[in-house]
Amino acid sequence: MGYLKMDEEFLKRGESGGTCCVIALLRKGRLVVSNIGDCHVVLSRAGKAKVLTSDHRASQEDEKQRIENLGGFVVNYHGTWRVQGSLAVSRGNGDGHLKQWVVADRETRTLLIDHQCEFLILASDGLWGKIDNQDAVDQNSRH
Repeated sequence: MGYLKMDEEFLKRGESGGTCCVIALLRKGRLVVSNIGDCHVVLSRAGKAKVLTSDHRASQEDEKQRIENLGGFVVNYHGTWRVQGSLAVSRGNGDGHLKQWVVADRETRTLLIDHQCEFLILASDGLWGKIDNQDAVDQNSRH
């Protein structure tokens, strides 16, 4: 199920909340990664953390501009930039009351995998808000 289809299902069901999403698909030496919201993918390549996707936050200038161009606003509320004073992410599934500004448009990237590529970490801000990318790779490498 694609991001737009999942978003459509959220809205059809009248879900009041929303979610972010991150996906990785490995096939025949090619890695496709995709995300919306504040989930991202980190690749360990020869022990070094390489971020493969970008978070979509209201604090980013390009996202702020996109939202304002659509007639919305972004404000700093207690140190966190928020769409319509409410949501910190600028892309996601659901959140129907903000759907005019919080879109389900994904970011997708494809790359070739080689022998130096060791593992991926796919996580949300629940992890990335507590640990930086390299520390996550280092801790995972020890296990």
